[in-house]
Amino acid sequence: MAALPLPLNGADLRLDQLIAADYPRYRALYGDPRVAGPCGLDGGGEDALRTWFDAARSLPPSQGRAYALRHAGQERLAGVLRLTDWERHAGHLTLSYTLCPSLWGRGLMAGCLSPLLPWLFAGGLGEPIHRVQAWVLSGNQRSRRLLASLGFQHEGTLRGMLRLADGHHDICAYGLLAVDLPNSQPLCQSGQPGPAPCWGLHSKEMPA
Repeated sequence: MAALPLPLNGADLRLDQLIAADYPRYRALYGDPRVAGPCGLDGGGEDALRTWFDAARSLPPSQGRAYALRHAGQERLAGVLRLTDWERHAGHLTLSYTLCPSLWGRGLMAGCLSPLLPWLFAGGLGEPIHRVQAWVLSGNQRSRRLLASLGFQHEGTLRGMLRLADGHHDICAYGLLAVDLPNSQPLCQSGQPGPAPCWGLHSKEMPA
């Protein structure tokens, strides 16, 4: 799977192919309880990590994309971004991501997602998208603030939806429609890359 032909304007994160050699860093990332719990891998162990990694690498293009995130010219895995559950007829998909905790608080995911979202809506995956949805633990305030800053709307809360080692947790549903985007030049038409805009997390996963 080739890297996205997308200029991430000042994001310091590059979307790249997720390769077999990324697994040790992937395992360390999702083995961190700060990441594992919110993304639903709490207590899953090595088998769950390996299964999820292999599923991401073998995701059929018709169902979405899974990309490695690499930071500031480095080759090692810094995080993962997923665009999954792509319903082409309805024109919607689900966004999820995670980032190495040492990189949190720098605005890296905001810088990555700000150009990515209009690129997706304009047809970056080959077809225009009508809706991007995200899911986040109700207590994950950092992620919820980032979603709101990108224009996502809180559409409701699913009570007790996720079970972790410490009990059941509520999940907040967020959605972003094409009509919700700020009035800015889209990144592409018919899937072609263009200039990055100047505006500016399901996430079950921890935010940047």
